[in-house]
Amino acid sequence: METFLVSREMADRIVSFHNHFFRDHRKPEHWIWEYKGIYADLSVFSAATENGDIIGTLGAIPVFVRAGDERILSAKYENALVVRNHRGGKASRDIFNLLEAECKSKGFQCAWGYGPTYKASLRHGVSAYPDAICSLGAVLRPTRGTSDKARPKKKRSLSQRIKRIAARPLFWLYGSILRAATRPSIPIFSIRPALFRQEDLDDLYQRLRDRYPNMIHIDLDERYLRWRIYNHPIFEYKSYFVYEDTQLRAYAFINANSQTRAYMTDFTFEHENAGKVLLARILDDLKSTRAGLVIFIGNRENPLIKKTFKLLRRWGFLRIGSTNFQMRNLQSQSDSLVSNPENWYMTGIGGEGFDA
Repeated sequence: METFLVSREMADRIVSFHNHFFRDHRKPEHWIWEYKGIYADLSVFSAATENGDIIGTLGAIPVFVRAGDERILSAKYENALVVRNHRGGKASRDIFNLLEAECKSKGFQCAWGYGPTYKASLRHGVSAYPDAICSLGAVLRPTRGTSDKARPKKKRSLSQRIKRIAARPLFWLYGSILRAATRPSIPIFSIRPALFRQEDLDDLYQRLRDRYPNMIHIDLDERYLRWRIYNHPIFEYKSYFVYEDTQLRAYAFINANSQTRAYMTDFTFEHENAGKVLLARILDDLKSTRAGLVIFIGNRENPLIKKTFKLLRRWGFLRIGSTNFQMRNLQSQSDSLVSNPENWYMTGIGGEGFDA
């Protein structure tokens, strides 16, 4: 068995390995975008082979986050996959240890990710918080699909599938009644498709950090947004920025490229009234798409996202799935800050970018 760091030239083999396992259709250019599209020299990807065949992988995407008053480099875990007969063994340990050693040498302070693996995370010293990353959904059309990829895939019996299909009209009726009763009538906000200034987003998050001093969030600077949202190679996102005079009060990025689902990849508001106005506009705009379900994903441990969930539930959103939040302090001096799951303000924008 050989463990090594993956180069750009191996993108074909890595993607083929994952496509075979997940029955997916990603292309090498998608892997290159993910790992070489932003801070290419910082990204890390480890893998292992046996008799020339790939048997496991683990990636770390460089993401700068704001942790309290600091801007630190974090590693976003992705593409964790080891073939069944090597899970929990030497291959898993060697892949993880190689990735972590390389991350530390490049200055990463902490690592985090979303995913269903729990026991494997604990074996590697990664803290795993079960079902912390929750997805809430609202049915827009009772005849469209309502599956959610944030929920781990399970085989369902015929009776279970029938119940899910029968529940869609009730799910839709429940949400429609609530949304009809909560339409905002607040004319003081304007909604724009672009920022007046990039600094407006910085100012919004500064005010949120003043309110939540221990808040940890992705630094949505211009470079990150160009990579993750504006120039995405697969999806076209729709951007919403809610202003009160010259101050940004809320924003959202919507991915409605699926035939059945729309994702509120990010939905952040400073004041609830701004959130209501933004949510109403998003749901109105989604009427012109084919999406049957709109989904928001967030860390339910975080106090700000708890407020977001509360608003969404009043508008007919219900919990439809969840996965684990995983975190490891690599060499941050602020262990009590980064090790507390409540501090992490994480939404769908922290996902891989292929769905949410």
